[in-house]
Amino acid sequence: MRYILQILQAIVIIIIGKYFVSDELRPEFLGTGLTFFITFFFVDLVYDIFQNYGRVMLYLRFKYLAFGKHHIRFSMSYQYRIKVNDKYLLVKNSNWNFYQHVGGKYKRIPVTQKILKDLEAVDDLKMKTTGLMKDDLAVFIPAKNASKFLTWFDTGEDREISHWREFYEELVQGKGSILSKENFPYVNYSLVTSVQTPLLYARQWGCWEILRYDVLDLLPTESQQKELEELFEKGDTEYIKWADHELIQHRGYNNHTKETPYDIGKHTKWVINLSAEKG
Repeated sequence: MRYILQILQAIVIIIIGKYFVSDELRPEFLGTGLTFFITFFFVDLVYDIFQNYGRVMLYLRFKYLAFGKHHIRFSMSYQYRIKVNDKYLLVKNSNWNFYQHVGGKYKRIPVTQKILKDLEAVDDLKMKTTGLMKDDLAVFIPAKNASKFLTWFDTGEDREISHWREFYEELVQGKGSILSKENFPYVNYSLVTSVQTPLLYARQWGCWEILRYDVLDLLPTESQQKELEELFEKGDTEYIKWADHELIQHRGYNNHTKETPYDIGKHTKWVINLSAEKG
């Protein structure tokens, strides 16, 4: 598309150049420099809007923030919805004292680092990046490159696309080890949708921010379903909780007992509702 626009641009410049030679348009223009600026600007603007037609308003906000040389914090994650008897399996967040769906941030692989370098990305210094969190795909991107970052991420090229790692680390081997390797050598799942927050100013971090969650529904085999039901029968522990829809909507507040036995992260609610909202 860009090449087609550039060819049309060249034709326009040639035509305009012809008129400049004959002085027929000289009164209407201040000079060839202005003409070249206008045509180049027009082509780039049209191409960028075409590339970002699904998020034009967001693209325009990126452009506005680019003038101030702002960076935008992006955190790209995936979350599993695992349900037994109308309750969702939640695990304790490794950094904060709340519970959430199984899952976490995508990891940066070597080829991803090259892409991020080209986009002038800066490591996320707002969160720890040691241990299991090392190389998380949580980065600061200059506003001028923010649309390019989202476009690249949506292609799935040159980045982690498997969602097995977080499931394995949180439930099979690692912090929890609550599911057996025999029944869970792999998992099947479906991608439901992607939930993305609006571009908002995160006061706790002192920066602009966009959070992204790819929502997955677990599709257990017969043996996996049986083991999950057995886990459900054992009840809650310090590491896992089983929460129904209402409890998640109130982020841990029990409307019947008027108590909050434990806190639930706000993005846990977004994953259930398939929509990012405040609160």
